[in-house]
Amino acid sequence: MTHPRAHGRRRCGPVHVTHHIVCRHRIEVEVWPTATEVYFKDERYADPVNTQARFDAVVFNGATAKVNWEVQDLAGNPGAGSIDPSGLYVAPPKGSLPHGLTEVISATSAEDPLRKAFAWVTLIGRGPAPVPEPRIEIWPKQAYLYYPQGHDNGYIDASNKMQLFRAAFRNGPSSQIEWLVDNTVQAAAGNAPWFLYQVTGSGPTRVVAVAARIKNQPSIRDDARVVQINYSWPGLV
Repeated sequence: MTHPRAHGRRRCGPVHVTHHIVCRHRIEVEVWPTATEVYFKDERYADPVNTQARFDAVVFNGATAKVNWEVQDLAGNPGAGSIDPSGLYVAPPKGSLPHGLTEVISATSAEDPLRKAFAWVTLIGRGPAPVPEPRIEIWPKQAYLYYPQGHDNGYIDASNKMQLFRAAFRNGPSSQIEWLVDNTVQAAAGNAPWFLYQVTGSGPTRVVAVAARIKNQPSIRDDARVVQINYSWPGLV
């Protein structure tokens, strides 16, 4: 006889459960170009377009393509150049930076700060042209004048016994000029950019130094010379 509960008995056994795991690819970042050269921002004669570089970044397996750009030196400190959110790198001025300086460009995934890519920028050039030093120019550089007295100098026109010198200051703001004759300041000439030198008396052939310099800056000067001579009328004893 079958037990009345036998029909309701359940036989127990192992239960198999399958877990479905979704594998997601790791975020990857790529930067292009990986290396480039640019000139310093104030490089002499350089086309401004060659003082900057455009970097592009591609993010793989991410929900967003946004990256954060940064410039660093080789030690990881802030770099000398700059880069904007679009990836445009602008070189710094030369200053004391050496030719061939390398900067590191990093593009970091905005979604995962541990995922980033790098590129390199080499800064080249000598920087701006040297600032011209201030100087003064005098002209003419040389004049031959006759004494008004002695020998046959009376036959010489008065215009050949004087010379108008002019001076111009270069590479700086206008400044007051001092005139000197044989290193003696000619106070009567004032500080005008011109000076009328006149030969006086009589004497042997000699050379007189005429100079123009910047007042309060005596090292900035230019020199000319006057050769004072006598005239002898041909055939006269």
